[in-house]
Amino acid sequence: MSRAAAIVVEQGDLFRCDITTWPIKDDIASMEFPIFSLAKNKDLEKRTYRRGNRVVSIIPSSEGAATVFDKDLLLYIASQLVEAKNQGKPISRTVLVDSCDFLVGTERSDGRPAFERIADMLNRLRGTTIQTNVETGGITQTEGFGMIDSYKITSEKVRTESVVDAHGKKVVRQVPRVLQFSVTISEWLYNGLVNYEVLTMDRSYFRLSSSVERRLYEIARKHCGDQPLWKIDIDLLAGKVGTKVSRAKFRNEVRQIIENDPLPEYRIALDSDAKPDDVVFYTRNGSKLSKELLRLNLATWFTNLERTGASAAK
Repeated sequence: MSRAAAIVVEQGDLFRCDITTWPIKDDIASMEFPIFSLAKNKDLEKRTYRRGNRVVSIIPSSEGAATVFDKDLLLYIASQLVEAKNQGKPISRTVLVDSCDFLVGTERSDGRPAFERIADMLNRLRGTTIQTNVETGGITQTEGFGMIDSYKITSEKVRTESVVDAHGKKVVRQVPRVLQFSVTISEWLYNGLVNYEVLTMDRSYFRLSSSVERRLYEIARKHCGDQPLWKIDIDLLAGKVGTKVSRAKFRNEVRQIIENDPLPEYRIALDSDAKPDDVVFYTRNGSKLSKELLRLNLATWFTNLERTGASAAK
């Protein structure tokens, strides 16, 4: 990027983060739970997920639930804040973002429609309510809150267009092209960031075009991490992904992702001999993987998995 990606506000003073390169940071709490919708269309469904005694409920507004792709803005802000903190700079929950820097930094298009979609993204992030007892930074926040507390568009260009409303009447509406905006992120997210409850993500994450692929990478990054391989029951994985499709359909989606092999750092395999199926995440480092398979005497088992490069799926 050509210039600073964000401005952070601290006690009323503007603090410019002159950070041109920044590692992507994702907060661990939202990596564990499917807080963000996988849907491409407006998602108005309330969802609740449980892991032992930890509970997360997601309540959309009339604008629909915040999506996996809306999360890019939070990843962007989190990365800036953590990097600024690492450099000993003051930070706060309120960040002023240049739209062009955000779009370029998250590898999005910088055409006019991308600027116009920012307002919808902000509305979904502000309107989606989270209720949870999951701690961040050692603090449990049990009341409902949004992933962002507030936002303010500080610079925009507005154009008008004619559209047909639900009653078939032609109406004129204004469409803002957001050039710059400020965001105050939730205390829940901020507490996790300042306590370094984050993991570094591969920049290729932003190039994943499927919401399921993005969730699978997050799950692999959190649970597989630096391990050579990690496996999980397909039904438990579906719950972590947040999908509502049948096991058979989700299995087919996993098989398609195995064939396409899009995830950075990891590959996926399917053990259809397990009941129910196990999904296996494993490193792209062949030497590291081979040593682990030999150590655990799993070479034959691994050879029989449905995986990238295997001769045929079962």
